[in-house]
Order: sequence, then C-alpha cells, then structure tokens
Amino acid sequence: MNEFLRVSKKKRKIIAGVLSGTSVDAVDVALVAVDNCGTNTRIRVIDFQSYPIGGKLKEYIIKCSSVKESNVEKICKLNFIIGNLFADSVRKTISKSKLKSEDIDLIGSHGQTIFHYPVNKNLFGFNSKSTLQLGELSVIANQTGITTVGDFRTADISAGGDGAPLAPYLDFLLFRHKSKNRAFVNIGGISNATYLKKLCMQNEVIAFDTGPGNMMIDYLSRKFFNKKFDNGGKEAAGGNVNEGLFKHLCAKDKFYKKTPPKSTGREYYNYNFVEEALKKFTMLKPEDIISTFTKFTAFTIFYNLKKYKIDELIVSGGGAKNFTLMNFLKNHLGNADVR
Repeated sequence: MNEFLRVSKKKRKIIAGVLSGTSVDAVDVALVAVDNCGTNTRIRVIDFQSYPIGGKLKEYIIKCSSVKESNVEKICKLNFIIGNLFADSVRKTISKSKLKSEDIDLIGSHGQTIFHYPVNKNLFGFNSKSTLQLGELSVIANQTGITTVGDFRTADISAGGDGAPLAPYLDFLLFRHKSKNRAFVNIGGISNATYLKKLCMQNEVIAFDTGPGNMMIDYLSRKFFNKKFDNGGKEAAGGNVNEGLFKHLCAKDKFYKKTPPKSTGREYYNYNFVEEALKKFTMLKPEDIISTFTKFTAFTIFYNLKKYKIDELIVSGGGAKNFTLMNFLKNHLGNADVR
C-alpha cells in the first residue's frame, strides 16, 4: 500500500500499458506520461511498440479460447506464458526508450481475453455473468520489478458493467468537443464504439460493442488465401458482394441487433459462426465471400450508429487499414465525416 500511496501523490506518473486484443496479432505496449487526473488529465505518449505474436503461440491462444479445444491444463499454463510474454514486451519497450524499470511508476495490464460471458444467467443460485483474461499480474510484477495493476475488465463485470470500462473514458478525456457530435469505432477482432455528443459530460458517454471486426475476415483470409489478414482489403476488393449471403448473415446474427449496453468476443464470432453461415453458399468464389463478410462488418457498425447524430466518425484499429471495409463504412454513413 505504501507504494500505491507514493505513486498516487505524484503529479506526473510514467505508466506502461500492455495488452493483446481479440485478434491475437500482437502485444502492444504504450509508455505514457500522465499528468493530473479527471477531466484535467493530460497524456503524452513517450513510446509505442508492437510485438507480433508468433504463429504457433497465436494458434495455441486461439485454441485455448475454444470450448471444444481447450482444457484447464492449457489455460493454466497459458496464464503464466502470457504473463511472461507481457513482462518481456514491457522490458523491451523500456530499454528501447532508454529508460530503466525504476523510472516506471506502474504497469497497467489488460490481459488476453480467453472467454467473455456477459450474460446474466443463474447457475447454482448465483449470477454467472463473467469474463476471463489471462496474463498473471504477479508474473509481470516479479519479472519487471514494477508495481502492476490489472483486472480492469473483471472489475467492470463485477460492478455490473459489460467489461470495457477504459477505452470510452479515454475517448472522453481526449476527444470530447464543444461543437461536434463525435463517434469513435475501434475495429479490432471485435468492433466497439464510443459516442460523445457535443459538450458531453462523463455520465453521458455511450459505449458498446457493435459486432464483428476483423475476426471473421481474418479467418476467411487464412482459409481461402493462406494469409493472416486481408491486407488493405485487397481480396475483398477483388470480389462482389453476394446479396443472398449478405441477407443470410443479417438474419443469422442476433448480437448486432441487441440494444446497448452489450459486449461480445471470439466465443460468438468464431470459425463456427463462419462455417455455419457458409453451408448454403459453398459454390461462391472466395473473393465474393470475403467481400460479403467485409460489407456485413461495415453494416453492423452502421446499424448500431445510425440512431445517433454524428458529425465526425473517427476509426482506429487494424480495420482502419482495410480500405474496402472503410469504403463500405463511408457509403453506409453518407454525410458523416469519416476519418
């Protein structure tokens, strides 16, 4: 507690944030200087590094996220493996920044989401709404010698939330505007949105998962083209949207139509979802299939944002580099400034 009290009294804190998203592409580390707190918070990025996750480890993590392919032994081992991976990534970033461990006040670790169950169902007389992130905090703290905090998503679920408390708050601190209604969409494995009306107050922030992001597109890239992802949306651009498959996806997917607050993950938009959807469309060209899934991804984002007045939409995440996806999104949103 003495260390937390010491850090809490500092006007400027140097913090290393570390996470891996649902796409399991890389471990991202951001070194930031944080001044003040609340709406007076000021953030300066000192350094940012992204460390790709090796193919075999990525495959292992995805298998551990599968109900059919995982077991308690694999998950137990992976919890410590990811802890060591995160610690190694933080140490590398600190070294590249010409800093030392003692210069860092805190490490904030989101962890690697393995399973997310944001549904309130009774089990043995208790609420089973839950989430599981791996990357043992004690391993990170011991390997780096730096005070480490985490369990952000777990804490939010415990408090009745849907498990994504930090990104919307950061959007609020950095991007609320006096005269513009702004929406933010992060297209990672899953797409999540934040809506900030002009002059937005903290308790007026709206945020939720809209539906699929890159997850299903990545799966189709591996399945048909032996590529990790559709770089720039080139494969999708070479195909045509199949209206039959598109309408089938719209009818099949129940999540994107749900009313917020809501969240989802790999447990829903996985290879089973894709393969089930394709059963009646096996004769389509691969390019047409990936083009249709790309348009569907853009449509689910649009569907969830259409009720809000948006002057400006800011897109981030790997999906922002998929130009076919971005073009579909711009076409859906019409007059909004999409950047």
